[in-house]
Amino acid sequence: MKKFLPILILFFVFQLVTGQDLIITKERKQLNVKILEQTNRLVKYKMTDYEDGPVLSIKTNRIFKIDYKNGVVDLMGYQNPRKNKPLGVNGGFALWVSEEGAMFTSSIDYFILPQIDLELNIGTDLEEGFYLSGGSRFHLNSNSSDNRLTPFTGLLLGTQYGDGFIQVPVGINYLTQPGLNASLSISEMLFFSSWRATILELRVGWKFRIPAL
Repeated sequence: MKKFLPILILFFVFQLVTGQDLIITKERKQLNVKILEQTNRLVKYKMTDYEDGPVLSIKTNRIFKIDYKNGVVDLMGYQNPRKNKPLGVNGGFALWVSEEGAMFTSSIDYFILPQIDLELNIGTDLEEGFYLSGGSRFHLNSNSSDNRLTPFTGLLLGTQYGDGFIQVPVGINYLTQPGLNASLSISEMLFFSSWRATILELRVGWKFRIPAL
């Protein structure tokens, strides 16, 4: 009986420790809680050491992952590098395929979803002037995917030397967990002045994590 009592105590302590959910925030703060409700925007919970206390809540965009007491781990999609580090700054080189010429390019983009990024581009051939474009690219991806290589297409509007155009890129994007970002694409540019051009573009840049608000 004396030997059995310490084992029984250890069993109940183990149940107390493991019988709780663990929320880990983006700042790596750990919360031992009992989760009551989870939506796309909020997680409602009570503290395990104060279950008679009020119901608390935390925004899902502040959570890095949740370890549930049944052993399930919810990474909240942050194994996906396009969600984990949504903001990108890139530089590149574009070659005119349909005619002679090339441009230096730079861009800034932001993934509003792991499948969709918004971007703003500027380029120049260092002789005639600049081109500007903005729009969105659509990546073949999912919220919880950890695929580093994804194909994409897109739709952008812009102007080059005062002539407006619609740009439709098709390509592949590679993004590492540390943040190195590279893409190769071919784009068809349809100008409002009734001519068209094709460009081949290579971009290399870096992705950044955005602190939770």
